[in-house]
Amino acid sequence: MLPKYEIIKQDIIEKINTGEFETGTKIYSEGELKRIYGVSNTTVVRALQDLVLEGYLIRRQGEGTYVRRNLRHKKVYFDELGPFIKRKSEETIKEATEKTITKFYRSVLQKEIAKKLNLKEDASLTQIVQIAMIDDLIWKIQIRYVSDEMLTDDMIVQLQSGGSLSEEYKKKSQLKQLPMNQEIKFSVVANESDVLNLIPEEMLYVDWALNLPIVKFNKTYFDNHKKAIEFSTTLIHYKHYAIKIEYEGI
Repeated sequence: MLPKYEIIKQDIIEKINTGEFETGTKIYSEGELKRIYGVSNTTVVRALQDLVLEGYLIRRQGEGTYVRRNLRHKKVYFDELGPFIKRKSEETIKEATEKTITKFYRSVLQKEIAKKLNLKEDASLTQIVQIAMIDDLIWKIQIRYVSDEMLTDDMIVQLQSGGSLSEEYKKKSQLKQLPMNQEIKFSVVANESDVLNLIPEEMLYVDWALNLPIVKFNKTYFDNHKKAIEFSTTLIHYKHYAIKIEYEGI
């Protein structure tokens, strides 16, 4: 079950996202929140302070709490376009076949990855390698790491059957949204040897040229206590990724 302060936070964020609390408007007072949720002042203060730090709210001494006018969490819609699975021939457009090869390696030791997950350097990790293909073309390589204890057999079954590991995390932590930090950069295969050396067996079947442009994602997922639960690196063939951004002005 979610901590009470987290329930308050998610409810306020939902009201901001739906427009019930508009930017610049005053929200509930601490006393009102205490009555609505039946919690202590300490719980209310923690929820509000978190929302201030995360850029949703601003507190004015003697006046109350307001939704930020220059809201850092404005609605920006990212539409990831890809893979582009249709190939054009001289006469027709043929639907290509997508498939993903998934491999699991238990009891992996990776000191740098363990640090990213705030674990001891000798922590036992599970490495999940996924190679996504269109016909015979590899368009995505993803390497994910979680602690051995975090990844249950049921999660492995779900992932092998095409399920989403992120959805499993949300179920486990009872979250509507899974907190995540993401870094995106553009690179070429030759510059990513430190990543690709982590999967020597799979790389025997990858025919990407060293000068191939790629899009690289580093992602860290967190539970409802802001503890890192997964770190992943994804490399995508440049021809199979694009992003469309729509901004909802306020």
